[in-house]
Amino acid sequence: MKFKVIGSVFLLFSVHLVFAQKGDIWGSFYEKYKNERVVFVERSETLNISVVGDSLQVFSENVEDILHLKDQSDFYASKRIYGSHFNEVQNIKAKTLVWDKKKYREIAVADFKKNSDRSQGVFFDDSYYYTFNFPSVASRNRTHLEYREVIKDPKFVTGFLFSSYMPQEKSTYTIKASKDIELSYWVENDPDKKINFKKTESGKEIIYEWSGKDIPAYANEEKSPSIRYFEPHVICYVKSYTANNKKINVLSNLDDLYNWYYTFIKDLNGSSSPELLKIVQEIKDNSKNELEVVKKIFYWVQDNIQYIAFEEGMRGLIPHHGSYVCEKRYGDCKDMANLIVNMLDLAGVKAYHTWIGTRDIPYPYSKLPTPLVDNHMIATYISQDGKYYFLDGTSNYTPFGMPSSMIQGKEALIGFGKEKYEVKKVPVMEKERNVMTDFISLRLEGNELIGKGISTLDGYPKVFGAYNMDRAEHEDVKKYVTKLLGKGSNKFFLDKFDIKDLKNQDKATTINYSFRIGDYFQNIGNEIYLNLNLNKDYYNDYINLDNRKTPMEMDYQYIHHDEFEFEIPANYEIEYLPPAFSQDGKLMGFEITYVHTGNKIKYSRKFFMKHLLMEPDDFKKWNESVKAMSEAYKETVILKKK
Repeated sequence: MKFKVIGSVFLLFSVHLVFAQKGDIWGSFYEKYKNERVVFVERSETLNISVVGDSLQVFSENVEDILHLKDQSDFYASKRIYGSHFNEVQNIKAKTLVWDKKKYREIAVADFKKNSDRSQGVFFDDSYYYTFNFPSVASRNRTHLEYREVIKDPKFVTGFLFSSYMPQEKSTYTIKASKDIELSYWVENDPDKKINFKKTESGKEIIYEWSGKDIPAYANEEKSPSIRYFEPHVICYVKSYTANNKKINVLSNLDDLYNWYYTFIKDLNGSSSPELLKIVQEIKDNSKNELEVVKKIFYWVQDNIQYIAFEEGMRGLIPHHGSYVCEKRYGDCKDMANLIVNMLDLAGVKAYHTWIGTRDIPYPYSKLPTPLVDNHMIATYISQDGKYYFLDGTSNYTPFGMPSSMIQGKEALIGFGKEKYEVKKVPVMEKERNVMTDFISLRLEGNELIGKGISTLDGYPKVFGAYNMDRAEHEDVKKYVTKLLGKGSNKFFLDKFDIKDLKNQDKATTINYSFRIGDYFQNIGNEIYLNLNLNKDYYNDYINLDNRKTPMEMDYQYIHHDEFEFEIPANYEIEYLPPAFSQDGKLMGFEITYVHTGNKIKYSRKFFMKHLLMEPDDFKKWNESVKAMSEAYKETVILKKK
């Protein structure tokens, strides 16, 4: 299920005159926002929650007022408004206010086209969007939009993000709720208290209002996590309400959320198909113990069920029966999780449906007991010695015993039955579990550095590599392997490569390869200068402390280990061998050594990535480590003719 925001669009229009405003605000805004093409004069959402009969009625009124400061702002003429089964879009009104002879002339949008929203990789999606174009978008003009969004289930109240893709003079989020409605609310990511809050009463309503002024456009920076990690936003949800003198819980605590989720799975798996029973029995007959049964069923789902997302109303929350998924050989995360649970149950092994949020979502269940916390489902198996196995059927190539990388460190809501559940934190895989090694023999031939070696990918490097190397076209695979193993300079050429154990989850993937690098070393007089730091991870990769505003996210922690054996050319001896270097920082570390043995130089380098999320407070430490490592990368071996 999706919650989407406004984006881009198409449309026709009709024209009429109106004296909307006599004052021209363009001059003052142009001076204030010199570097911007557009600015929100005001952006607001008003959420209305009321008790009707014995249920809640929820809808929001959304308003956008955009001033175009400069020409060439046509990009902002297009709009999209998203809706779905859970949030229905109504009453769209859009117009352009054209500044003409010291007053505004209004041009209304008349044609709103409804489109289905079929995302890539989604088999069925009930989401839709309306598209339209604002006419006469130009400097000094304003575009105005209003629409209503009906939220069919109060559990899906999403709160409000104050940041947007353009700066805002003013942004306001208001909730108007009946007094017999209990809300929970707070502001995230506002340490400087820039968002003002006030609470007032008006008749039978309580009005909650949050407002911010002079809000800059959020920075869209490389490797940033989800905007909800760092930009200010309001979190709110309905805890309970009173109707007909009876208190009705909505999401008063985690019990309410789990009990609701449990209704989606409690009657799910009835009698199973002969095909599914046969598959499970064969796996069971060929397994030595319970743990092996779990492992083989997990791998069977990985290898035989294709992930295809479904987002059709409640179908976005309720899994299909295991036999159905087995027959079709495809399903979404809920289907694959349920199939694992179903197959293990048929094998006499207990496993549990588990709801979890990916790392895109910053909230834990312990803080926010609403559907905003999760967007994914897996299965959990607990071994007899108490070890938890988090089984994500959608993560192909992932070894048994490892969670998928996108759920590391997240809280999992494990369902044990009616009113029985546990919240368990998924472990973060230590760097020693995710290792890429490169063992190479090197020699000089003519003006080229010739290499032959073997690279090994284990843990998440294997998983991510397999997604890219499991392709039909050889040239596509070669391009990726060249990118993965390329070293030294842009004159690296991959001559041959052979990949083994790509799809075997229990073995590291190995790549045997040979390569050459032209004009990599310098031959000056009687001396050869050669830099053996062929892999320079994060060389001079400094963070601009003045410009970078957002945290930086890594997919996983890892070790990159190089072992190079360089054959010293005949009639040459070592003039200079660099010293050993090492540093162990909070965020990353490295070790580099050079050893002379006979007619060879043995070079070793280990690079350690030691974090998943780097906050701005750590940027300085990152730069210090980069500086030390980059200096070490500059060291060169000098060989001299005898």
